[in-house]
Amino acid sequence: MTILYVKSSYEGPAATFRQAAADGHLVIVEQSDLKPEQLTQSDGLITSNQLDQDATLRLKPALDRFLAKGGRWFFNGHMVRPLVDGMEQYRPIRAPKRADFDLQAVNAHPIFDGIDLKRLETNRNVAGFYGRGCNPLPRGAVAVNGLGPAQVPVDWVWEREGGGRIFSHAGNDLATMGREWELPATLAARIIDWVSGGVCVDRLTARQTGGRYLEALAEAETYPGHHASAEDGRLVLPSSGCYYHIHSLEGARYGGHFDVVTAPEALSSTLKPADALWVPCRTPAQRMIAVRPVIADHLQAGGTVVALGESLSHLWLSHVDFIQTPTNWWWWLGENADLGVRIAAPGHPLMAGMTDRDVTWHLHGWFNPPEGAEVLVRDGEGRAVLYIDEVSTPGRMIVSSLDPMFHHGSHFMPATTRFLDRFVPNLKDFLDA
Repeated sequence: MTILYVKSSYEGPAATFRQAAADGHLVIVEQSDLKPEQLTQSDGLITSNQLDQDATLRLKPALDRFLAKGGRWFFNGHMVRPLVDGMEQYRPIRAPKRADFDLQAVNAHPIFDGIDLKRLETNRNVAGFYGRGCNPLPRGAVAVNGLGPAQVPVDWVWEREGGGRIFSHAGNDLATMGREWELPATLAARIIDWVSGGVCVDRLTARQTGGRYLEALAEAETYPGHHASAEDGRLVLPSSGCYYHIHSLEGARYGGHFDVVTAPEALSSTLKPADALWVPCRTPAQRMIAVRPVIADHLQAGGTVVALGESLSHLWLSHVDFIQTPTNWWWWLGENADLGVRIAAPGHPLMAGMTDRDVTWHLHGWFNPPEGAEVLVRDGEGRAVLYIDEVSTPGRMIVSSLDPMFHHGSHFMPATTRFLDRFVPNLKDFLDA
């Protein structure tokens, strides 16, 4: 039996998956190396929430054959490309309140045996990490866990009539949940067991939930895919095909502002000297490292590069000194809570219309910018978290550790959407000026 773990992120996978690979129980394959024949010859598949759904869509015929022969797929994240016939696009809960994130079992499943779901529902008493909507139930699928009064099926399993089974977890990777209770290793081991043919829900005896939960969901969006304008002075964004990139770069809210949406690997043939390159949050760093010479040439020619958080820009941009710090996302639960983030240059065009509240959600680290750089946002210790560097190269670098596109694309943390509502048009105006 061959189980594939598709590695889409720069770091990871978790230790349990690595040990399983060392023990011969699964094979870890870089997504860029994944071949159709590997899929069709495998029995099980595990993918993370950073899965490149554009690249996976190109493998759809092989994925169909994998499932048709009885393969099992554990899918983490939001389905936003038509990867499987019969699966609908992810839909978030409309205007959710705290009660809408209450997690409850609908049908028992071995992955969750003996686990108190309250230990998965929150992360340091903050709800929403587990899920904020669902990949709607396909016909014949069985809900495992539901969110809120509507029991939105955040987890479900589907024994397909055409063959194969899919377990859908519509949130951050399931094997990262319950860290306070040391549950990730248990969940990872049980995921491996399930894709290896372990016991599953019997759909003939399972409780059926119907479709009333759909009333609690927002409508699905239209995502037009990659596109390119032929004009000069374009704003170019490389999409890694992750669900949060697709939603942020192609969704109706911001998609009209972006002149080019393409894959990172296409930058060498796409990027022009007059263009501005914006690398969105949580781009898997290996994909930018591979085009580092292209980015260096762009800056040397006087171009602009915008690099937002959690993409490890210090690995593919020169002159970036980044210090990563532990993330405190529960700070706001305290009395008179204040993370201390402040706009240091309120008169700068990029900060137009913003308040400190719009740049405050949590922090992943800070920078030592070069002398002569302009700091726009500082943390509570006065350290740079957003700055402009026009001194290190002939071009311009706008660098930040803030990660708004990941959270906006995950329908999580409203401050990130407020930030983008202002930053996107501000950046366009700044570049045009």
